[in-house]
Amino acid sequence: MHIENNIPMFLKFWESIEQPTLADLETYLDGNEKIYEKYFPNHCPRTEERLSAALQKYEGKIADIRSISDGLPGIIEELDKEYEQIFGLGLDLSYQLMVGTFGSNAFVTRDNRREIYFAVEKLSAERDHLKVITAHEIGHVTHFALATRDGMDWSTVDWEHGLTTLFTEGAATYLSKRIVPGLQKPVYFTYDDDGEPWVKCYEENKVELKRRFLEDAIGDWDMVKEKEWFRLSGGSYFGYNRLGYILGTDYVEQLVERIGEDVALTFWNGNDLKADIMEWLRK
Repeated sequence: MHIENNIPMFLKFWESIEQPTLADLETYLDGNEKIYEKYFPNHCPRTEERLSAALQKYEGKIADIRSISDGLPGIIEELDKEYEQIFGLGLDLSYQLMVGTFGSNAFVTRDNRREIYFAVEKLSAERDHLKVITAHEIGHVTHFALATRDGMDWSTVDWEHGLTTLFTEGAATYLSKRIVPGLQKPVYFTYDDDGEPWVKCYEENKVELKRRFLEDAIGDWDMVKEKEWFRLSGGSYFGYNRLGYILGTDYVEQLVERIGEDVALTFWNGNDLKADIMEWLRK
């Protein structure tokens, strides 16, 4: 396990200038290009509009950012060890902690399934919230590693389809609930205390929501659909974004009940995952 905490570097930049400008932020980002090479543009567009908006938001988040810098490394160490004790995969993960420009809050990098980034300006500083999002991201890596250990042929995976994303996000959330149990349900989906209306929307519209996802999944999957169901920029159907996360978690939980955890988490190896999800969506 390796943790690289780049948050103090940002705090030093922010506190060294009385009122940082767009040009100052651009200079900071250019001077730390290595830190941000996997963040821009895949997980946040680097546009003047985005950076200008970020400058307006940082001041209200500095106290949280400082607190997260102090607390998150220890949480990562704790949960990394917890996953290793349970699954014994010897993952040797790399963690990058940074301050971004209010794009994705955390992600596993596309070219290295053992590397996890946390863009902490988007995170709650509450310990339980940080534990859940950390467990979710390690859950992704664990999910992939279990499939690899099971002999997965990764060339067979359609990474661009929403049915695949439904499964992977559902599995990561399922694992986060197992590793960090006992919290209120919304925390596992929004990583804060503001998710009750979000979960209520899902529960009240579950039948229609499943039908709508099925309708989208039958047609060609595109970025508009991806954003609607799995990105922070979605939410045009029901008023709440990322509802695909809770839909995916429901699917994985019933799959675990049906066939057991070990088989469920590696179900995409040797089974028609898409067909199984589609059948479940129709119920």
